[in-house]
Amino acid sequence: MFFLGARDGVVRRFKVQTRIIPQLLLTALLVSVGYSQDCLAFELQDPLFINASHPSRLGGELEECRSLKLDTGAVLTISNAVASALCNNPKTTQAWANLQAQVAQVGIAKSAYLPTLSASGQIVLDRSDNQGTNTTGRPFEYSSSSTNHNIALNLNWVLYDFGLRASIMDSAEKTLLSAVAKQDSTLQSVIANTVKDYYAALIAQKNIEATKLFESNAKQVLDLTTGRVQGGVSAISDQLQAQTAYSQAVYNRNKAEGDWQIALGTVAIDMGKRPNQNIRLSDAGPERSAESVLQSVDTMLQSAQETHPVLRAARADLDASLANEKSLKAQGRPSLSLVGQYSTSQQSESPGGNQPYIDTNRQDRYIGVKLEVPIFEGFGGVYKMRNLRAQTDAKEAALLSAELDVATSVWSSYQQLKVSAINMQTSQEIVDSAQLAFKAAQSRYQRGVTDIQELITNQNTFFNATQQHIKAIADWQNAKVQLAASLGNLNLSTIQ
Repeated sequence: MFFLGARDGVVRRFKVQTRIIPQLLLTALLVSVGYSQDCLAFELQDPLFINASHPSRLGGELEECRSLKLDTGAVLTISNAVASALCNNPKTTQAWANLQAQVAQVGIAKSAYLPTLSASGQIVLDRSDNQGTNTTGRPFEYSSSSTNHNIALNLNWVLYDFGLRASIMDSAEKTLLSAVAKQDSTLQSVIANTVKDYYAALIAQKNIEATKLFESNAKQVLDLTTGRVQGGVSAISDQLQAQTAYSQAVYNRNKAEGDWQIALGTVAIDMGKRPNQNIRLSDAGPERSAESVLQSVDTMLQSAQETHPVLRAARADLDASLANEKSLKAQGRPSLSLVGQYSTSQQSESPGGNQPYIDTNRQDRYIGVKLEVPIFEGFGGVYKMRNLRAQTDAKEAALLSAELDVATSVWSSYQQLKVSAINMQTSQEIVDSAQLAFKAAQSRYQRGVTDIQELITNQNTFFNATQQHIKAIADWQNAKVQLAASLGNLNLSTIQ
């Protein structure tokens, strides 16, 4: 600060006050603690052991996928694909980060039960330069300076708060349970999507085999008609129709190969790899019969209502909202704290005029209890409570809606699986009949008993029946995954 007075008979005062390194001791303490935390990062990541008391299933899944090593061109099993997706999919990474954030919130709530200790310190250098003219008209000039030191240590420990910390802790715990359930739901969603894409790639692979078979059959029919036309037994129109059927078979095979490459690229992307990754799929494992998958639908519905992660998350959200109401009520109650302080200060200054410096030392210390009683806050608490109660009502409605959605999903998936099991068996019977019909028509045409139209019609029927059977297998695989997902029990062990 600068003060400049008039020249005539009035003291002109020039004062410089400088604060050097405010709260010097506190800053040094924070820097040293921060350095220590960097050096001991592993020990200080979770000093209250919140993660140990709330283990997450994704943690184990991540350990398994991190240990997975896939060589280029290695045969990829469905469990390998899912493990890689769990490790590399951004959704699982985001879910894990959200969970760890809520773990930290529980740690914050738990730390409120511990005392707080803070330190502060400052050094102030104060210098004044004075000059002017006294009453006799003679000029004068003198300077003075002082150095102030202050160091303080403060203790605060809430002893009793009528349930405020307990309700905050309860809300954080419930929200953590919700985060675990939501992370589990994300995990199952990634598994379901990867399994679906893996089966789609397998079906595309089977479709290539089928189109190659029909290309070979069409080539045989074309060679047969060509020989008959050259022998003068059949008209050129037979050869043209056979040529058209063969070209269509080549087209279908090329399209199937393209679809297969797209499906393989999708699996690679699910695994967090480039779509041009060299992937070889293993043959599908032994198929479980419908009887081994289907249970009593009542049992499935009951199991889903109890264990589905979406419902667990909705229930935890509702419990957390109720705990927030208790926390808000507790905020209006008194709190009793243990407080203490120790401080020391030193001050030295000179009155000026070549007077000697005077040093003053002072020490203060106290310990006691502090009672805080909220009296009036402008009706803010009333509206906060209305807000929380409205949120609780919304959570209850969301829980009811989620229960209905899960029940609908289980029922639909159950019925789709039953139908797909029947269709898979029926479609196989259709394929067997169509294949026999095609062979019979081929033999009849070769003997000149029937025409080319019947042969090509039976050939197309055989091809369509095979395509239908492949689709029925795909529907069966997807129905199994969807049923497991609707029950909320998808994991690496259930897809083996």
